[in-house]
Amino acid sequence: MKFKTIVITKKRIMAVFSVIAAVGVCAVIAKFNVPKVQTVFNDNIYEEILSESLPDSEEKGIDFKKVINKLLGFDTSKPETVLSEYSSVFEGTSEDVVNTAMPLVTEAPIESTPPAQVAQNEQSMPTKEQISASVGLKLNNATDYSVDIDSMCSQELALTGQTPCVLVMHTHTTECYDGDQMNGESERNTDGEKNVVAVGNEICKVLEENGIKTIHDTTYHDYPSYQGAYTRAMTTIENNIKNNPEINIVLDIHRDAFVYEDGTKLTVTSDQNGVSTAQVMLVAGTDSMGLWHDNWRENLKFAAKIQNAAEIMYPGLMRPINLRTERFNEHLTMGSLIIEVGSNGNTLEQAKEGGRDVARAIAAVLNSK
Repeated sequence: MKFKTIVITKKRIMAVFSVIAAVGVCAVIAKFNVPKVQTVFNDNIYEEILSESLPDSEEKGIDFKKVINKLLGFDTSKPETVLSEYSSVFEGTSEDVVNTAMPLVTEAPIESTPPAQVAQNEQSMPTKEQISASVGLKLNNATDYSVDIDSMCSQELALTGQTPCVLVMHTHTTECYDGDQMNGESERNTDGEKNVVAVGNEICKVLEENGIKTIHDTTYHDYPSYQGAYTRAMTTIENNIKNNPEINIVLDIHRDAFVYEDGTKLTVTSDQNGVSTAQVMLVAGTDSMGLWHDNWRENLKFAAKIQNAAEIMYPGLMRPINLRTERFNEHLTMGSLIIEVGSNGNTLEQAKEGGRDVARAIAAVLNSK
């Protein structure tokens, strides 16, 4: 059984009463036709309430019940959800998960994988028919939506016929991996050769090698301040799309994390042709929290096809797709996903391998006609 400790801080309590008061004021305004006042959601304190970002200008309204539920961390109409909240790190881990800390590794340059090893891991690209003919895809669904993931995999993508252009970026740019890459106990590192940026570099190289135009934005969104990272990341994505209107896919590269009671870290690995490789998890957001996200099903179809292609090419590489209530800025294109490459117990080299493998699966989907 998985439990999550729910801490209702003074800040949360005060924010809840602020929201309730704001709702009351809005009701009075509506009743007595008082001139419209500026919304309280312009204050930075509400970034945390709304998780990823402030509402879009085109959004017609906010579900205040969902906002209050987000503040408290559970559904106020269903108190039992205090215990049903969970972390995704335990979902879809392979049987060979290592529960002991990995040994320290010496840092290697980004071009560390010998050409022979890269060739060993390369697989023939599956056809469009193979990619679409999935049976038995696994989905961890944290929403109330009913989803047939195999059926979605068989459907055409809105991206079909478009020339793919991929933006690779990182909301939590300083996330790093086990070994001497760690900065004390923070599990963060601002060195781009030692954090998820290095994994993003590998993904970009593979996509470019397969004829897919790729842009890698390495802006730091979680440093020096972690809070508000998704809001800052949304600005980065919007600026890239403005400067490069051909961008139709956004891949937000992260790594998972969990520390056990004995201090060891979650490690998710698979063996790919004798090479220890970090497992990968695709995360798709929805509009469950009340934020506008009409195209979440398109993103989920994209995830399903990538998942299926990867399983054909690299069996055991993928953890189940994670469908979440949060939006994660994935409303900005019809090809947006979070990609969790490994966890904090994996080594950077394992993560690079996982990044390269999932990138080949992505290329297979985008190049299939």
